[in-house]
Amino acid sequence: MNIYKADRNGKYYKIIQMYQKYRDGRFFPIDEIVECDTKVDLMADDYKKIGGFFISNYEWIFRWIIRGDTLCEVKIPNDSSIYRVEGKVKAFVANKIILTNPQKLDDDFVNVLYENSNLPENEYFRALAACSVKGYIKTATKLVTDKVNKSNINICIEEFKAFCERRNLEYNTNTFEIEAIKKVIAMLNNIKNN
Repeated sequence: MNIYKADRNGKYYKIIQMYQKYRDGRFFPIDEIVECDTKVDLMADDYKKIGGFFISNYEWIFRWIIRGDTLCEVKIPNDSSIYRVEGKVKAFVANKIILTNPQKLDDDFVNVLYENSNLPENEYFRALAACSVKGYIKTATKLVTDKVNKSNINICIEEFKAFCERRNLEYNTNTFEIEAIKKVIAMLNNIKNN
């Protein structure tokens, strides 16, 4: 994993929960400086230990749609730095951020994020699972049509199932999500078996 300084004035984005509280009961404020509880650790050997706020650019943000219901632009305050992280995940991380211009996610908007994305193949398969969990079936269907074929179907199914299993405790009681996941699994099984 490589971590190095990035341009503080670049265009950055973060997907947040704006219409539902986080588990700790908090919301992200809009147009205010927000400081992370855990500082960025540039010596971290695992992305889960880096700290700070993970943010993204427009090409990579589709990978993060599982994180919430709203896309925000991100500004980096003058007294903060931003770092690019490349390894298992591609992202940016900062100790302080300002969220602006919130835009609610829906299937049409998520499809725009997909159309503008540039991700490694396995990240598309994880994003496919995220689309399913979030109920973005139109985008999930387009992603399956565009990215899944006989040569990668087994990898896609493996990534899809692993993603859903990691979130089993959160999503196993929501009927809407379960039905959406079943629809996408049926599409994948159709490619595999035909």
